[in-house]
Amino acid sequence: MRPLSLLLGLPLLCCCFVLPLAAQEVEPYQLFSAAFGWGAIGPRGGTGTGGDAADGGGSIQFGLDLELRQTAYVFAYVRADADAADVRQHLGLSGGVRIRPLRSGSFRPVIGAGIGVYWLEPKVDVSRVLRREFTPRAEGHAGAEWLAVPGLRLFLEYRLIASRYAAVVREPGCTTDLCLSLSDEPLLHLAHTGWFGIRLRMF
Repeated sequence: MRPLSLLLGLPLLCCCFVLPLAAQEVEPYQLFSAAFGWGAIGPRGGTGTGGDAADGGGSIQFGLDLELRQTAYVFAYVRADADAADVRQHLGLSGGVRIRPLRSGSFRPVIGAGIGVYWLEPKVDVSRVLRREFTPRAEGHAGAEWLAVPGLRLFLEYRLIASRYAAVVREPGCTTDLCLSLSDEPLLHLAHTGWFGIRLRMF
């Protein structure tokens, strides 16, 4: 009876200890995220004309993204986001790679990078001055996730986006949108934003 007990006991121990531990290490295959952010997109360098940048103020932002697991630590993602700037709205679409270097613990760091495109859409009241424009962008982000409950993660994230396009300048002493002009040359624009959101396990 003892050999039989040992023979049955070994698989039972594997089921009780080995399998649950392995299951905890498996990352979801697909994650869906929704987040709100706050930040600003501003030009770097001189505009070549008098006045201040008109589209460099802070605004609330909203983003959605979808992730697909590639390896135990690497996820591919696609992302769409938009801001609520005063003069020109920035609608973004991008794709990239997100890395989770740790697979244990409730709090886990996350880093990533990607490339995409900006759709620059003028507001209705300044459409006579500006035109719709599309331009490439590059992005990087770093943050941390909290595994609140199985299948649900809360996260904080800092995101930096770089793109190059003409800056909108408001002429000195002017307080209306009728005194807007564009910079002489395309300028590097940097967007610094902080994000808070949730990630849901799809499957």
